[in-house]
Amino acid sequence: MKTAQQSAEKYASRASAASGDYVEGARTSTKDQSSAAIAAAAIYAQALQASIADGRYARGLQKSGKAKWLKGVTEKGGNRYGEGVSQAAPDYASESARFDGARGAANSLPRGIKGSPQNLQRVAAVVAAQIRVKTGK
Repeated sequence: MKTAQQSAEKYASRASAASGDYVEGARTSTKDQSSAAIAAAAIYAQALQASIADGRYARGLQKSGKAKWLKGVTEKGGNRYGEGVSQAAPDYASESARFDGARGAANSLPRGIKGSPQNLQRVAAVVAAQIRVKTGK
């Protein structure tokens, strides 16, 4: 019988050798992961709420804790962060562009001194415009 350590080593070894298969499997799949996830949204919400209600959500976070999170950031995330941001920059620009008009919603409103009601009205106008863009309402 294999130990947990042996199984983990085999899993890691085989997974790195199969990375091409992983990509090819996604590329040739006839399944639409987005549509399947949308169709399962109610089940996901129920499962998430159940995990919160019975404490599994909190226990999982407590089990990993800050130390495990920080280890992942320093050993994996730091090396991948720049590349991920660079690859996502076109999507970020496209999504952010939807809000360009909302960001200018206060342009016609008068400015006031720092902390003034006029400035708060400008902020409220921008926030309301951004919410309309985000929610489509």
